[in-house]
Amino acid sequence: MPMIILPAIDLFQRKVVRMERGEEGKIVLQIDNPYDLALFWYKEGARAIHLIDLQGAIREEETNMDIIEKIVKNIPIPVEVGGGIRSIEKIQKILSFGAWRVIISSFLKEDLNFIKNLREKFKEKIIPSIDWRNGKVSIRGWKEEVSWEEIKEKLENSDFEEIIFTDITKDGTLSGVNINLISFILENTNFNLWIAGGISSLDDLIKIKELNNRYNRIKGVIIGRALLEGRIDLKEAEKIIC
Repeated sequence: MPMIILPAIDLFQRKVVRMERGEEGKIVLQIDNPYDLALFWYKEGARAIHLIDLQGAIREEETNMDIIEKIVKNIPIPVEVGGGIRSIEKIQKILSFGAWRVIISSFLKEDLNFIKNLREKFKEKIIPSIDWRNGKVSIRGWKEEVSWEEIKEKLENSDFEEIIFTDITKDGTLSGVNINLISFILENTNFNLWIAGGISSLDDLIKIKELNNRYNRIKGVIIGRALLEGRIDLKEAEKIIC
């Protein structure tokens, strides 16, 4: 299965930011114009964009919604949107902009019937995000935790085929990808994965590609800080994983 690279754009206070492990007090990078960055990645050849409203996730505020709408409507590649998605109405609103799909996380604590109905209603237009920390799944801006086994069972029984898998302990740290953890998820589920968290070098991408040669279930890689700081070149990265 050929993989793709998704540049990550995280929004906070109407800027692009990178936070270490999603902690508001650990902003390590800021860029003023999110739309210009999305346009830049499109012109660099990105095939899709991963757009997250951190302010919505952490503070439950919607001050970035107009930026999300502008990017989704004007950047001519698929854009997936997440962060603070805690109502059906918000999913519908973002999809009405033309988003590729909406990333759900906090909804995963709901009961099985709710998850099944959500899946039936939106089908491939939603994708669960498994934000992993110490064997549990973090939700609501990574401030609450729920059981991985419980969520895994719900997703399997709701016929989800793909998940985004983020290693929170690595996110925004440039500390390298945890191949053993990704292997564990691949071995213990049947999901196709989109990988995020800690990717810092082309060597990390080579490791992920080697892993995918074994399992053939990694669909793509989400990269934030390493792209923004020039540690990874998007075109070189695409050559490696294709």
